[in-house]
Amino acid sequence: MSENKRVAFIPLESNPDTFNSLAHKLGLSPALSFTDVYSLTDDSLLSFIPRPVHALILIYPTSDDPTKQNTHLYAEAKADGPVLYIKQTIKNACGLMALLHSVLNGAVAEKHLLPGSNLAALLEEAKPLDPYARAELLIKSPSLAAAHKEAAEAGETEAPDAEAEVDYHYIAFVRGTDGGVYEMDGSQKTGERRIVESAGEDLLGSEEVRDAVGKIMQDTGSVHCGILALAEGA
Repeated sequence: MSENKRVAFIPLESNPDTFNSLAHKLGLSPALSFTDVYSLTDDSLLSFIPRPVHALILIYPTSDDPTKQNTHLYAEAKADGPVLYIKQTIKNACGLMALLHSVLNGAVAEKHLLPGSNLAALLEEAKPLDPYARAELLIKSPSLAAAHKEAAEAGETEAPDAEAEVDYHYIAFVRGTDGGVYEMDGSQKTGERRIVESAGEDLLGSEEVRDAVGKIMQDTGSVHCGILALAEGA
């Protein structure tokens, strides 16, 4: 293989079991799990989501329509910034990036990574690095690649080839050390985007967060979106 060829991973299936399998394999505490969110506005459906919710992942179809593409401005990520941002350089790894951004930020990173695990080691190595150097840590981790492959191949549908062109994308929403809530999209060249100035530890408990995420869903122009919540006791 040419040194210039981009590393590619099998895309992750957008269901909680796949994300939980990979997250727990890498070292997320079993006290936390991903679960489906079926509405951001229906109180009865929201009441079924365990709390607190530490992170959200949005899955949406990509579009060739320029008016439906992400044109938001993102802040330049810094090693000492309020969130830990990793640039996606692995093809078809947007699901992995959303998962990592969810668990390597906020209270999850502080309290819910198992000591000695892949995630705990990745967090410590990544902290002082820039987003591209952090990406290199992922490429050079055979244990992460193996765990990702195992989770991707165990989905409910037949796994596509790693080099396949996929038509959906994952982004995460996490709480920063400054109390703000950030949109984390590994495909962006610069870094994160703050969508809410301040919110408590339970992201779904904030109407402002629900409204902001709902607006982003609306901007995709598609009704075929999905949301996963990373919650305690899920």
